[in-house]
Amino acid sequence: MKKKISVMINILMTIFFVVLMGYHITGNQIHEYLGVITLLLVTIHNYLNIKWYKNIVKGKYHFQRILLTAIDLLLLVATIGIAISSVIISTDVFQFLNIQTTMFGRKLHMFTTSWAFILISAHIGLHLSSFIGMIKDKLKKSMFEYVYYVILLAIVLYGGYSFVATRFFENMFLLKDFTFFDFNKNPIIVYIEYIAILLFVAFILYGITHIVRKIKGSRKKEEKKYE
Repeated sequence: MKKKISVMINILMTIFFVVLMGYHITGNQIHEYLGVITLLLVTIHNYLNIKWYKNIVKGKYHFQRILLTAIDLLLLVATIGIAISSVIISTDVFQFLNIQTTMFGRKLHMFTTSWAFILISAHIGLHLSSFIGMIKDKLKKSMFEYVYYVILLAIVLYGGYSFVATRFFENMFLLKDFTFFDFNKNPIIVYIEYIAILLFVAFILYGITHIVRKIKGSRKKEEKKYE
């Protein structure tokens, strides 16, 4: 039951975060209330995974665990930054606090949300192994095996193109003072681009860990030959 709840929360958090990226589509009020709901889900998610924090100094660290731990800790920091900046720049939910919106708050929000999006994508990528392995097993030696690789390549290429075309990196490195939105672009296209960027980063991280596992596997085979 706990695992099902955790999976459902993970799915909702991801969907909500993608929706939140389209600030100009939802409007400020929906954006703020949905943001609060998402932060509550993040809090519940962390509570359900409290054992992870307790075990962080235990056990051996291999490449994937080091990468996952670094990404998750950075994501935690980014989430705290989002929470703080959200309160600072709020004009609806936290308006009663009478906090004056500052450029620092806007830049902090732009910086932390963009990095959180990338880190969430990377986190998903590090958990794709079993899912992709299952798909590959089902499609193996079938006419759809090559279609799978073509689709995967298309997603990666389109995600990379979207990352550059939307100038997403400018938010990540504060190369501009404000996030500029294209109000003339179809909302469906906007969200397709964000999903493509998410999958682009996820598949890159999956590819890196897959290559590392392959290298380690081949090394172990070589070592056994000489035992």
